[in-house]
Amino acid sequence: MSTNLKLRPVYYASVSGGDDSFYMLNVILNNPDKYPLDMVVHFDLEIDWGWSKRVIDFMEERCLKAGLRFVRIKPTKTWAELYEKYGFPTAHAKWCNLEYKLDCKKQLEAWIRSQNCRPVAYIGLCADEAQRFKYTIGETEDQDQIYPLAEEGICEAEVNMWARNQPIFEGYYRHFDRQGCKLCPFLSMKEMAYLKKNEPETFEYMFNCIKETEDMILKKKGKVWKYRGVGADVIKKRVETKWTSILNMEENQLHIFDFIDEV
Repeated sequence: MSTNLKLRPVYYASVSGGDDSFYMLNVILNNPDKYPLDMVVHFDLEIDWGWSKRVIDFMEERCLKAGLRFVRIKPTKTWAELYEKYGFPTAHAKWCNLEYKLDCKKQLEAWIRSQNCRPVAYIGLCADEAQRFKYTIGETEDQDQIYPLAEEGICEAEVNMWARNQPIFEGYYRHFDRQGCKLCPFLSMKEMAYLKKNEPETFEYMFNCIKETEDMILKKKGKVWKYRGVGADVIKKRVETKWTSILNMEENQLHIFDFIDEV
């Protein structure tokens, strides 16, 4: 007789507050027989965009009304605490991922191990992201990841087109295809312009942190490090003098097309 015992599956949706995870949760909640769900998990980072935090609040409210558990996991240390220790994250010191975001994942994994269950995560990957799949679509037996958007044949372009016209995303996806963190060292110039326009205090804080890190590296290591090769002051000026105008022009064009659509 086999002594192998099958652990009880616990289904959870991992959501970021972006368009993919929002669309995925909607698919799951509208297909409960196909996609059973025990709880929703969100890694709660203080460097998430303001609009994204409001999306998460809405998702949590909807889940609680449906009787679903909504779990927010915060990093053990805040971004500010880690910044004081390491300085602003760079291409060679990406502590924002290793010691900040992945800390939430470690907490989740530790909790799962304590529950004596078989965790099954719903992941918001689309049908045209097959290179990122851990399993083949349609194979659900004993796997620990399921991709509802891919299962339904939904592609990234479809989700992004839908998100462009959803008020809950506050216009973000009219300019960008993907959501990142607002203090990411790899923000595009246009994302920086978006940050300046929508969260000016955070924009100033980010560049103060970058400037302080340039000075700290020179003082502690005797090395000259310039943000993106030219320095914080130069990049900040480019955002303020060029990219803010580009963003404004895009928004004006979008408003024109909105008017035409309404007519």
